Amino acid sequence: TAAAEAGHPDANFNSGMIYWEGDGGPKDMKKALKFLTAAAEAGHPDANFNSGMIYWEGDGGPKDMKKALKFLTAAAEAG
Repeated sequence: TAAAEAGHPDANFNSGMIYWEGDGGPKDMKKALKFLTAAAEAGHPDANFNSGMIYWEGDGGPKDMKKALKFLTAAAEAG
């Protein structure tokens, strides 16, 4: 969406979840990760958790435990 491309954290999170769940189309974990990490980098706590889980599980690419721990730690610190 235009709002997500403009960098709005909630819009990025929502777009990421649409791709993650395949709501309205096929699941696309690479696109989900793109939007979720953008929201996470902007401080969205749920996006931090979901990005961490994608990296932890290796969805959308190879597992990356360093990135997983970075995002999961940020989510935990945000409460």
